[in-house]
Amino acid sequence: MAATAPGQPSSTPPAPTEQSAPQATTPARLEPVGFFSGPFKRRTWSELLFLVCTLVTSSVGLAYFFFTIGAGAGFGVTVVGLYVGGSLVVGARMWGSLYRAEGRALLGVDVPAPVPFRRGRGFWGGMGRMLGDTAGWRALAFLFLSFVTNLVGAVFSLVFLAYGLGGLTYGIWYRWLPLQQADDGSWHRGAQYGPGWFVDTPARIWAQAGVGLLLLFLWPQIQRGFVHLTRLLIVNLLGPTQASLRVADLERSRGRTVEDADARLRRIERDLHDGTQARLVAVAMQLGEAKEQLAGASSGTESDDPTVADVLGLVTLAHDSTKEALTELREIARGIHPPVLDNGLAAALGTLAARSPVRTVVDVDPALSERDALAPAIEALAYYVVAELVTNAAKHAHGSTVWVLVEPAAAARPPAPGSTSPTHFVRIRVRDDGVGGAAVNLTDPRPGEGSGLAGLVERVRAVDGTLDVVSPAGAGTRVDVLLPTVVPGEK
Repeated sequence: MAATAPGQPSSTPPAPTEQSAPQATTPARLEPVGFFSGPFKRRTWSELLFLVCTLVTSSVGLAYFFFTIGAGAGFGVTVVGLYVGGSLVVGARMWGSLYRAEGRALLGVDVPAPVPFRRGRGFWGGMGRMLGDTAGWRALAFLFLSFVTNLVGAVFSLVFLAYGLGGLTYGIWYRWLPLQQADDGSWHRGAQYGPGWFVDTPARIWAQAGVGLLLLFLWPQIQRGFVHLTRLLIVNLLGPTQASLRVADLERSRGRTVEDADARLRRIERDLHDGTQARLVAVAMQLGEAKEQLAGASSGTESDDPTVADVLGLVTLAHDSTKEALTELREIARGIHPPVLDNGLAAALGTLAARSPVRTVVDVDPALSERDALAPAIEALAYYVVAELVTNAAKHAHGSTVWVLVEPAAAARPPAPGSTSPTHFVRIRVRDDGVGGAAVNLTDPRPGEGSGLAGLVERVRAVDGTLDVVSPAGAGTRVDVLLPTVVPGEK
């Protein structure tokens, strides 16, 4: 269905070029190092410094690992021992912070910290949280595994570097080696490889230099392999898990959703108190005054005898106030649940476009007009999202046209392990030809904010959806919203 504001020509927005389901981001891969440029890259020497530094810290970290395991097993039979073991598990988080800092400074791997530790309620609850701290146990596993990779990596790296530099410069320093006697009684000054085979002739010296040069170029590649193993351990063991991120995001979204609902209720209460209630009070006073005047006329007192015009004026004013109060009540009720949604999302958005102060073009895929295509809550959310974005465009974009596209998402994501989340999505795209420059502020939203882009992001996240804003200055604004077809957790 396509609808436009009255008096405007119809047009359709350009078809979307790609669709995507929500995906988690991962750290960028390490930049490749050329074979011949490897020894001269700054990254190569930073990786060597990382291996040397972590060789020391990993040794102490391995001792911490065995101490934690030993203390937990040895003292675990007592309550104090369990508390000590739990404290050591949580303390392993500090090792994770140290390695993340080293990786960020020397490897360019910026891994976010895991979700902060939260102590449970009561003594036993707190102890259970400490002993079951997933981030602490993953950090302990990292201490054990990284010791092996760092030790082997440092040894191989230093050996390749030393043999490469030594072989390349062998022709300079071999003259200072001590004399050695061969099996045939001859004396030689040079490195010995096997019985009677010494590197002291020009051909052998050049061959030694060639081998050293080859080892020097192989050194960054060998070192990169071991550093990459440690990097994978940092990314997969010292960062937050997808489950913990999802729980934290849901908790944050739930909190902001509660705040948003409270703000909406306060706004409804304020509208009723300052608008509708005030008008009804005025109607009551006007009708009361008319009643008093009519009562005075019926008592026969001429001083209070009202004219028909006076009474008619009071009744007319009360009638007008009543109609205005009814209009305000309809607006408030429409804000709670628009009745036009009973006719489907396409009809509701068509009505929204007709009432919009700016030319609005709506295109809804016919598949979404079928009964039960969207859950009622998702349908209402989709309507509110479009209404808010169209309102923002009319107020701030200063453009001539707003295009709205609603269609099923071509991409679908599989549900997370143990999740009953839906796999199908509906995509909403709202764009305008205004001034652009829109941004979402989630870090420091205004108190009670629930109607701006930040509020929309939180409402969309609460149902496992996403909202992306592309708004270059002077080039208009495009907002892509991806919503599940049903509320997460429902079948």
